[in-house]
Amino acid sequence: MFSYELVQELKKAKGLRTDLEASTLIAGLNSGNMSQIKSGKRHLTEEQALFIAHECNINPEWVLVHLAEEVSKYEEAKQIWSNLAKKINKSVSAAILALIVVFGGYAQNIGQSPRFA
Repeated sequence: MFSYELVQELKKAKGLRTDLEASTLIAGLNSGNMSQIKSGKRHLTEEQALFIAHECNINPEWVLVHLAEEVSKYEEAKQIWSNLAKKINKSVSAAILALIVVFGGYAQNIGQSPRFA
């Protein structure tokens, strides 16, 4: 139930306590729709999912791939979407690690004079 997990992320990011409060922020969503999302009978639209992604600083590509996996009706398609989500996650993790290495080394060298041979 990825859609409802996204709603929970929005609630956490915005300090909301109820699903009703969250539904007022998401275009085209009401308490009835929210109940169906919570039960897994309905899914967020791409527009709604992207709104939440931007509000919560979540990678929108990752969100759309997981949403596609959730709404897919065929098991093979679900597996393909799942594999793609894993690849995106690995790419993002690798990029973050590279930034940490680059800027971590930079931070250690601040204030040191350059050494010449």
